[in-house]
Amino acid sequence: MPADSGASALAGKRVLITRAPQQAGDFAAAVSARGGVAVVAPAISIAPPDDPHRAHRAIDELARYAWVVFSSQNAVDAFFDRIEALDADARYLAGRKVAAIGSTTARRLRERGIRADLVPALYVGEELARALIEALRPGDRVLVFRAQEARDVLPRMLSDAGVACDVVAAYKTVVPYDPAFAANLAAADVVTFASASSVAGLLEQIGAGAPDAMRDKVVACIGPVTAGAAREAGLHVDVVAETSTAQGLLDALEAHLSQTA
Repeated sequence: MPADSGASALAGKRVLITRAPQQAGDFAAAVSARGGVAVVAPAISIAPPDDPHRAHRAIDELARYAWVVFSSQNAVDAFFDRIEALDADARYLAGRKVAAIGSTTARRLRERGIRADLVPALYVGEELARALIEALRPGDRVLVFRAQEARDVLPRMLSDAGVACDVVAAYKTVVPYDPAFAANLAAADVVTFASASSVAGLLEQIGAGAPDAMRDKVVACIGPVTAGAAREAGLHVDVVAETSTAQGLLDALEAHLSQTA
């Protein structure tokens, strides 16, 4: 029987949000706005990198770079934390071009007073690398500000193209201890993943029984990289967002639930 066209397909569904606490609030509000029951159960948290001084030095020497690339909104926040420690503001980036991996990162930059010069059509490292290589001029040096455990595809593609590129860890993800995590997972109808690291965090908290624990859940991933990490971990994936944003993930999830109602 088709779902009521006047109601969201998310209505009444318990949606597990595995994002880091720093990003969970907005996503939880979006779930609630669509009638879902948001269950915030972070599988990861954000912490300083093992060597924060390397990132600090790169920022202190920003004049060496023609481009600064931000891999996430967390990278933007870490960058501006350092800027503020230097008693500076967005003008510190004057003369540099800025690239963001997606619309969420670009929006965080705008909140900090910076409009990204480059945002790829697809929000993955491969597409960002291709777009950046086309935009670079001979001799341009690139600073990549990213997660400590991020994939190496972007710096590898830049290096293969002969681009001088420095990669620094702006932050790292850690797995928080949550004694209620397993119970929250068991009660959920939907499990959402916004990154490959959140998949790894769930596996660390649940252990080898994760595929069985999620067998009756709808599993929704924000993009193909995250979906690939989930499948490699032995999890089934029901939904992959076409647009790698929180809204894109919820749109895809609603469409799936409407079709299977």
